[in-house]
Amino acid sequence: MADFHEKLSIPNDSACLFQIRDLVSRGVREGGFPAIVINRLQIAVDEAVSNIIEHGYLNVPRGKGAIILTVDVSADRFRIEIVDNGISFDPRNLSDVDIQKHAAEGHAGGLGVFLMRKIMDVVDYRFEAGRENRLVLVKNR
Repeated sequence: MADFHEKLSIPNDSACLFQIRDLVSRGVREGGFPAIVINRLQIAVDEAVSNIIEHGYLNVPRGKGAIILTVDVSADRFRIEIVDNGISFDPRNLSDVDIQKHAAEGHAGGLGVFLMRKIMDVVDYRFEAGRENRLVLVKNR
């Protein structure tokens, strides 16, 4: 089982999401994590980055904002840190979603944070006002 460490910087452009999915997939495979979790981890990370692009960089032209991802896979965990300079949003302030009610009310979106919490073992968010947002997602083996 080999450790895996890789950093990726992308612009705030959803066309770059495939690079993130590829990074997650390589981290899982090369880090010796069970392949069965690839899709779930890709969903969690994709949701996090999509939220940054859509909400954090709301007033920033596409391609002008940076998102830096660092993946670390070790014997006991898959960890990804996502850093951006967009509008701060603390996902810890959101209450859990009642899926039945959410669907009954006809909501099509708004489940990103819910999915991150369900898929990952740790969702940790920190920000320095006016400087950077730092989201850490961890999945234990």
